[in-house]
Amino acid sequence: MKHLFTVTCFLLLSQFLFTQQLPNLPIPIGAGNAEVWNNEIYHFGGSNNWSGSIVYPRVYKFDGTVWTYHDTIPDDNLWDVETILVGDFVFLLGGWPNGPSLNRRYNLNTGEWTYLTESPNLNQDWGLTSEEINGIIYLFNSYGEVFAYNISTDTWTTKTSNAASGTWDMSSILYQNEVYIIGWSDSAFYKYTPSLDQWTRLANSPYLVGACAFGVINNLIYCVGGNAGGATTANYKSIIVYDITTNSWDIDTQELSSKRHWMATAEYEGGLYVVGGIDSMANAVDIVEEIVPQGTAGVQQESEIPENYFLKQNYPNPFNPSTKISFSIPEISFVTLKVYDVLGNEIATLVNGEKPEGNYEVEFKAENNTSGIYFYSLTSGAFTETKKMILLR
Repeated sequence: MKHLFTVTCFLLLSQFLFTQQLPNLPIPIGAGNAEVWNNEIYHFGGSNNWSGSIVYPRVYKFDGTVWTYHDTIPDDNLWDVETILVGDFVFLLGGWPNGPSLNRRYNLNTGEWTYLTESPNLNQDWGLTSEEINGIIYLFNSYGEVFAYNISTDTWTTKTSNAASGTWDMSSILYQNEVYIIGWSDSAFYKYTPSLDQWTRLANSPYLVGACAFGVINNLIYCVGGNAGGATTANYKSIIVYDITTNSWDIDTQELSSKRHWMATAEYEGGLYVVGGIDSMANAVDIVEEIVPQGTAGVQQESEIPENYFLKQNYPNPFNPSTKISFSIPEISFVTLKVYDVLGNEIATLVNGEKPEGNYEVEFKAENNTSGIYFYSLTSGAFTETKKMILLR
């Protein structure tokens, strides 16, 4: 019954995949990366084509209405530069042609660039992937190497390597403090547990895939587009879905509008988007497409069907800078979950869309909000409930 309910949720979501609610990029860009901060999307680096004949040392910003050329990056090692957002900073790691060990930090408040201690990664400049947990950035390359960067001390350590090897086209996603990584040879799919410095091999993907876009929802990891495991081999417009609870893969019926790989991804206003990329003719595109509908991405759903509506107290509370909000709905309905300040001004929309019955948990990130009392309000059908939470810096 549990697996059937998860599959049902997946089918409902699949009906909404791949729409466009954001404007296209101002120019075609592939092999760049994007981060969302203060309800704005920042796109870093990239190139005009596969060969990297033009590399863009630029930051483009989407402010909720339009894309603009926001800032200049002080080096040109930006083909498939890896980015990771931590608080008010974006860390840029690696990048073709000559940046395998580069580690730089961008201050989103001031626009200041800082070059930090170089990583021990000497073998690979593009195709890297990284995730951050508790102030540590974990950097992975296709040689199976793992390097951990301590943000507070600006130091690196080397962790346990993976015996697998890849094709320089790694993609990863963080889920419940574990890192899921695809891009290894022989369709291998692995999970890395930082707390144990341990690798676990999972079910093979249905086919070899690298340089894909990754998103997670309802215990399902969406692997979108990508290539057949090589730099210039055939690429895909298909989507494959990994069920974390059953360690199994499915191929979805939905597809991108065209074959693409080396796309940026952005979780924005509850929607998960693929941004730009390189097409099957090896040229960059400006296309922005939505993987899952707004109000859905970032929500983790458990499989038991609740009997009543319920809005839990956020945890932790007080919190700094993020907290989890859980709620239950006993029937399919249109759900909104919004955050307000003490004056009644809407601060954030965490959920805004139709949801199947179930138990949900969503994270509220308040890096850019001041200390004080806030309210969160759940509305589902005729049910409405509001609770108070405290942000304490």
